[in-house]
Amino acid sequence: MTDQNASILVVDDVAENRDLLMRRLKRLGFSHIDQAANGIEALAAIDHKPYDLVLLDIMMPELDGFGVLDQLRADGRINDLPVIVVSALSEIEPVVRCIELGADDFIFKPFNPTLLRARVLATLEKKGLRDRTRDELKRKQAELTEARTLQLALVPPPFAGAFGGRGLTIDVLLEPAKEVGGDLVDFFPVGDTKMVAVIGDVSDKGAGAALMMARTHSMFRSLGTRPDAAELFADPARAAGLVNDALARGNASCMFVTLLLAVLDLPTGTLAYVRAGHVPPYLRAVDGTVSRLTAAGGPALGVVEDFVFRAASVSLAPGERLLVVTDGLTEAHDHSGALYGEVRVGEFLAALGEETAPLPRLAAVVRAFEAGLPAFDDMAALLLTLDPPGVA
Repeated sequence: MTDQNASILVVDDVAENRDLLMRRLKRLGFSHIDQAANGIEALAAIDHKPYDLVLLDIMMPELDGFGVLDQLRADGRINDLPVIVVSALSEIEPVVRCIELGADDFIFKPFNPTLLRARVLATLEKKGLRDRTRDELKRKQAELTEARTLQLALVPPPFAGAFGGRGLTIDVLLEPAKEVGGDLVDFFPVGDTKMVAVIGDVSDKGAGAALMMARTHSMFRSLGTRPDAAELFADPARAAGLVNDALARGNASCMFVTLLLAVLDLPTGTLAYVRAGHVPPYLRAVDGTVSRLTAAGGPALGVVEDFVFRAASVSLAPGERLLVVTDGLTEAHDHSGALYGEVRVGEFLAALGEETAPLPRLAAVVRAFEAGLPAFDDMAALLLTLDPPGVA
């Protein structure tokens, strides 16, 4: 939009004043000019047509300029519609009040044509800049919203049924703190008897972390489609090493991923896992006691190339539950700075009954603990139960 294409509304109760302003504007090249004789007519015109600028008198019958500004402010339109007050009031108090109500500028009558030209052109230029900035923000917001939808689509739906001759339930949660985030959670079968679970946390936030998350996610999924996938994931340390080498190679940003890679062999109930700098997972026994799987398999992925990771293993008994979370849950804090903490997460797991999908409730508990504060970090969690009651 050029300045000459701008739509301008002239508001003044004196016809001669309106005529003078309109003639001056036409000399500047403006042709889309409307007029109103009072505040009520002005608001009606603004409701009917989008304007780029309003030249507004103050002292008018029925509804004065202060009333127009006050209504535009109440509607939120004053942020998008620039107003230059043109008034014979010479005291400083009306000027201050107009500026406080959202007017962009103030010109005293009788106005100087050169000053009018400068104020009108400068105000329209600022509006054009604001409009372009707002449009760019809308475009970026739309892109981020689409990216969030795509990121959440990477999370598989919960599973409850038979696999590998055993009953199995897997519940998952992913809540980015912003539009997109750096947490990942996934699970997928390898062969007929093994279930792979992956949960990770990229070291940064935002779009860059989301891209790193997507890359990590796709690498593990690709490994799961290899002809030798069953053999590869039989030792999850090998799979972790392959992904680590790819992430560490040429990692100029020094971004890394803490990760828990677990592989459950259903016939034996053996869970082999690699903890790469990640929060130790929780294991809930049938009697409700909770322990931690603290074996360290190596550093976060993407830090040290050619690192030899180590896997640990534990046997799951029927009814036992494995909970893995990211630090968005454990390090969430309240207004005093107190952390939600790993102990509270363990207590939540210990208190679970036969509920099969409690992770949304856990997320709600953490958000309630934050008491309205902006989300500290992305949150991801995975809850696996072997041979749960009622699932076969």
